[in-house]
Formats: sequence, structure tokens, C-alpha cells
Amino acid sequence: MATRSFEDIIERVTVYAESEVRGKAKEYDENEQFPQETFDYLADLGVLRIPFNRQYGGLEGTFSDSLKVAQVVSRECTSTGSVLLTQISFGITPIHQYGTAEQKQRYLPALLSGEMLGAFAMNELDAGSDFKKMETIAVEKDTHWELNGSKNYISHAGKAGIYSVVSRTLSLDGEEGYGIFLVEAGMAGFTVGPQEEKMGIRGMPVASLGFDQVEIPKNLVLGGSPGGIEQCCAIKDYNKLFVSAQSIGIAEGVFERALTYMQKDRRFGQRLIDLPTNQHKMADAYTEICAAKALLGQVNEYRAEEARTYAMIKLKASSVAVETAELAMQLTGGYGYMRDNDIERFVRDAQLTRIYGGGSDAQRCIVSQPWIATNKRRNEE
Repeated sequence: MATRSFEDIIERVTVYAESEVRGKAKEYDENEQFPQETFDYLADLGVLRIPFNRQYGGLEGTFSDSLKVAQVVSRECTSTGSVLLTQISFGITPIHQYGTAEQKQRYLPALLSGEMLGAFAMNELDAGSDFKKMETIAVEKDTHWELNGSKNYISHAGKAGIYSVVSRTLSLDGEEGYGIFLVEAGMAGFTVGPQEEKMGIRGMPVASLGFDQVEIPKNLVLGGSPGGIEQCCAIKDYNKLFVSAQSIGIAEGVFERALTYMQKDRRFGQRLIDLPTNQHKMADAYTEICAAKALLGQVNEYRAEEARTYAMIKLKASSVAVETAELAMQLTGGYGYMRDNDIERFVRDAQLTRIYGGGSDAQRCIVSQPWIATNKRRNEE
């Protein structure tokens, strides 16, 4: 597909988001309603297909085109943006990047069309995303793998048809490791807990998963054999960039709404934007949004070796989302605090960007890791 066509898709997404999605966002939030209508429309436009190979139904667009869609949609409805980024980065990408030919043929057509949702299950209640503390384990048997354990706070849980589940592994030869297992909804021993009640991004379903002697056929080990920690880290980094795009969209959306209110004439006094202190604060916020966009704009394609860069982008973008949303509420006063406008929703939604995709402190650890390694080498010498 020509570049012009991808520009057309993004333009159509922008028009639809502003004209339709904006009006539905409050309903999705208040009713904790999955944004099925908007998801189906966007899937029909081909947004899920953009960065993937034609062989499996993709459009072979650029990675930055896909990030732009997440950003644009999140300006209007964070829940819809979260569903899109979860489907692309966690539902499709693990199978597209690491699946066997059989696995790709089996799942990708339905995932790329939006007919089926996918999910990525790594987080555990007591372990978070720490591999060393992970308790879920898959033990190899003669004819299958037996999966036991649980996962918590999993996006798309209960709606997904296929789950990429990260687990410790114990092979027949006694070797321990890590792998990703494709668990289909309805498999015996696989259960989904009740939907969590969340502070924000309430339209995206989140729940816990349980695995009680779930028999995983050996052809449903992602890639054909346990792929180790490297696969998981690459998938998480891929997701970070989408969360970063969403964070920028949140910041842009709440900034626009605050500015619109601040530019309104007031019956007794100056407009809020006419106060120099407010101008300065909004100028700083706008500059920070542009800085975050510039960082993300450096990413044209995903490269596994750029993990530190992706951590910096995620750290910056999520901070900008939260700080811009909180500033918008502060500067609009009681208006921004009320639930009859979008600002307070963006304030709640923004908080999750610092948590999912890897918490901010985890990103700081990644950024600082080379300095620690350098210091260790000096001490050893």
C-alpha cells in the first residue's frame, strides 16, 4: 500500500475520532463498557493491519503509522486507544514475531481483522513482571505441557480468544527456563476471574487468569519451543512505545480541552488564558508535549537493541500525560473537577500510563543500568 494510503487511513481515523469517538468516550467510561462499536469501525479501516506482513493479512505500513493511530484515538477516548494498543502490541505482535508458520496461519487472520481479541499474560500479584519471582509454571509431559498458576490485571481478559501466557518452564530433561504458551479461551482448567473495577480506562476489560493443570499441546508453545526471557522483553518494549503514543494523545487531548475552556470570555473579569501565570504554565506544558513527541518521533521501526531508548520515551511520555492532565484540572478549577466534561476522565486515565507497560521506576532502572555496569567493571578492576 502506498504511503498516501496510510495517510488517508490516519486522516479517516482522525475525523472519526473527533466526530464519533469523542461523544462515546464518556459512555464507555461511566458504564465500564467495552468500546465494541468504535473498535469494529477502526478494525474495518485496517488500523490493526498497518505494521504487519501482507502474507498474514497485514498492510506492511510503518511502525510510526501505527503509533500515530494510537495517539490520535487516545486524544478522544483512552479506553478505545488502550484496546487498540493491547490488540496490536500484545495480541498480534507475539504471534507475528515469534509464532511458527502454523500458529500464524491459525490465529493472525482473525486477530488482524479484529474478529478475535488477543491478550498477553505476564503480571502476577506478588511478582509483578519479575521473572525471578514468577510462580506460574509449565511442566513438559510426553505429549503436552501442563500449565499451573495465575496471572493478574490482564488486559482483554474475558474478551480474548487467545492468550500468550508467560511461564517458567521445566522440560523433560530437567532444564528450567521461560516460555510463552498460547492458551485458547475455553481450554479445560483455564478460568477468568471477575472484571476488575478500575479508576480509569474503564472501558478496557481487565481480570485475573487461573490455570489448573491446563494441557497445552506442544504445537501451541510460541515459536515451537520455550523462547526464554528475550521474547518477553522484546514484546514488552514494543508495547511501551504504544503506551508512549497513547500518553502523548492523552496530553494533547486534555491540553486542548483545558485551553478551550481557558479561552472563553468570563462575565466578571479576564479570560483565564489572559493571566500571565496561566500562559506560562500552559506554555511549559505545550513544550513538554512537543518534547515527548520529538522523542517518540525518532522511532520509525522497532529495534530490540534500543531498549534503553524505549524506556526513556515511556518515562517521559507518561510523565507528560499525568502532569498535563493534573495541570489542566488545576487551571480550570471546579469546571475541570466535574464529571460533565472530559478533563477529570483524562486525569484518571493518565495515571495508568505510569503503571502499565512497565512502571516509571522500572524504566529508570533500565535507563541507569549502563552506569551501574560501568561502575561494577571499575570496581572489579
